[in-house]
Amino acid sequence: MTSVNDDSRVGAAHVGRLLGMALLRIRAEILATTSERFPGLRVSHYRLLELIPPDGARITDLAEIATMTKQGLGQHVDYLQRLGYTTSERLPEDRRVRLVRRTPLGDEALAYSQAAIARVEERWSRQLGPDRYESFRQTLRELGAD
Repeated sequence: MTSVNDDSRVGAAHVGRLLGMALLRIRAEILATTSERFPGLRVSHYRLLELIPPDGARITDLAEIATMTKQGLGQHVDYLQRLGYTTSERLPEDRRVRLVRRTPLGDEALAYSQAAIARVEERWSRQLGPDRYESFRQTLRELGAD
């Protein structure tokens, strides 16, 4: 029987899997000490914290950027608010609209995740060399711009 971890299988090294393996490295670095520093946070929560601009954003706008439903994103925001990472308030001019902001704790968590990503990028730059790594980043930018 062939192991599911056996890369010799046909199609095992398609680009989706390769990108997924690279993303797993980033996730592992972010989650390495999360439970001690920022209990209750998952990678998806860090991603949401990163999407919130310093002056805040509406749930509708965040949902669109995150490619989530408003309801799903609202649940994430509520969870982060219960843990103290975000606040939200209804706009006085339109009570249907919720404006979401990071708290100082949310800013700390964001800085933590960005530092973790920077560590991975530094390792990859050393591993590939600065020129190859910058070329890799530029290639990803171009592919993502399609």
